Amino acid sequence: MDEKVRKATLNYSIKDGVAWSVSNALGSSYIAPYALALGASNVQIGLLTSVPTLAANLSEVRTPKLMERIRRKRIVTICALAQALMLLPIAFVALLFPIVGAKSLIAPMLVIILYTVYLVILSFSEPAWSSWIGDLVPEQERGRFFGNRNAILGVASISAMLLGGIFLNILTPGQALSGFVALFIMAAITELVSWNFLRKEYEPRFKYKDEFYFTFSSFVRRMKGNNFGRFTIYVTLIVFAVSIANPFFAVYLLRELKFSYIVYVSIILSSPITQVIGMRYWGKFSDRYGNLLLLRICGMLVPVTPILLLVSPSPIYLFGVQALSGVLWSGFNLASSNYIYDCVTKQRLGICFSYFGALNGVGVFFGATLGSLIATYVNVGFMSILLFLFLVSGILRLVFSLVMLPKLREVRTVEAPKPLWYHVGGIVRKRPPLHPH
Repeated sequence: MDEKVRKATLNYSIKDGVAWSVSNALGSSYIAPYALALGASNVQIGLLTSVPTLAANLSEVRTPKLMERIRRKRIVTICALAQALMLLPIAFVALLFPIVGAKSLIAPMLVIILYTVYLVILSFSEPAWSSWIGDLVPEQERGRFFGNRNAILGVASISAMLLGGIFLNILTPGQALSGFVALFIMAAITELVSWNFLRKEYEPRFKYKDEFYFTFSSFVRRMKGNNFGRFTIYVTLIVFAVSIANPFFAVYLLRELKFSYIVYVSIILSSPITQVIGMRYWGKFSDRYGNLLLLRICGMLVPVTPILLLVSPSPIYLFGVQALSGVLWSGFNLASSNYIYDCVTKQRLGICFSYFGALNGVGVFFGATLGSLIATYVNVGFMSILLFLFLVSGILRLVFSLVMLPKLREVRTVEAPKPLWYHVGGIVRKRPPLHPH
C-alpha cells in the first residue's frame, strides 16, 4: 500500500469522523430528551435504549459473510447514506405530535421504532468499518492514532452538542419540539458530509477465506476457553451493569431535578470534554504499557462514578462527577477497542467485532429492561428509585471487574510499568526503550 495514499485516507477518516460526530451529537445525543418532550414514560425510555441497541448489535452478525461478496467500503458508504435519510422521519415525528395528541403513547413508540432502524443501519456497517480501518493503522500506531482521532471527534461532538443545547434553551417550551426537528435535520445534513468523505477513502484489498469464518454459536460455546471470549464476557457484563442506570440519567436531570436544557447539556458535556483530554494521554499509555493494564485501571474505577451521584444533586457537583466519568471511560473504551485488535488476526476482525457487538447488545437490552422495570414497579422507600438504580449499577460494575479482570492476559510485549517509588526522591532515571512489537 502506498504510504501517501494510506496517510491521505487516515486524514479523510478523521474528517468523516468529525462530520459523523456532529451528526451524532445533534441526533442520537438528543434522542432521550426528544422522547421525554414527546411524553415518554420510564418504560419507554428503557425501551429506547434496550430495543434499538439489541436489534442493532444483532444485525452485525450478518456483516462478515456479506464482506465475502461486497467490498467493505461499499457496505459502509451505503449504510452512511441510509443513516442520513433515516434521521428525517425521526425528526418529522414531532410534526405529527399535535395529531396523535398530548402525552400519547404513539409518538414515543414511533421514535423507538424509527431509531431502531437507524441504529440497525449504523451497526450493520461497523464490522466492515472496523476491519477496513484496522488494515490501515499499524499496531504500533493504534494507541496514538485512535487517541488523537477520538480527541478531535470529541471536540467536534462537544461543540455541536453545546450549540444544540443553547439553541433549545432559547426556545420557549411551546417551541421545543420544533427545535428538535431542526436539530435532527442538521444531523442528517452532517451525516451526508460524512458519507461524502467516506467515498474518498482508499480501501486495501480484503482477502476473505472460509477457513477464517466461524459461527456465532461456535463462538459463544467456546467463550470461556479463550482470552478474547473472556474479554467479551467481561465487557458484556459491564455494559449490562451500565445500562441498568444509564438510560435514566436524562430522566433524573430533566424530569426529577427539573434542570433546563442548557444545564442538562452542560452536565452531559463535562464527560466528553474530559474524554478529549484523557484520550491523548491514555493513547500514549496504552502504546507503552499495553491495553490490559489500562483496562484494569479504568475497570476498577468506573464503578465509583454512579455511586458518587448519590452524594448531591448540585449541578456543579454533577458536572464534576461526569468529568471524572469522562476521564475513566475514555481510557476504558480506548483499551477495549484496541484490545480487540491485539487479540484478533486481521482476517477475523470483522467477525469478532460483530460477535462482540452482538453480545454487548444483549447486555444493553437486559440491563435497560431491568432498569426500566425497577424504575416503574419498585419502591425502595429510603431513596429515589433513580438513585437506587445508580447504586445498583455501581455495585455490579465493581463485582464484575473483580471477578473477570484477573482472568484476562496481555497479548502484546509491552514495557512493565514502574512502581511509584521509582519516580520519587528527586532521582531522575532514563526509561528503557519499548520492546519491539
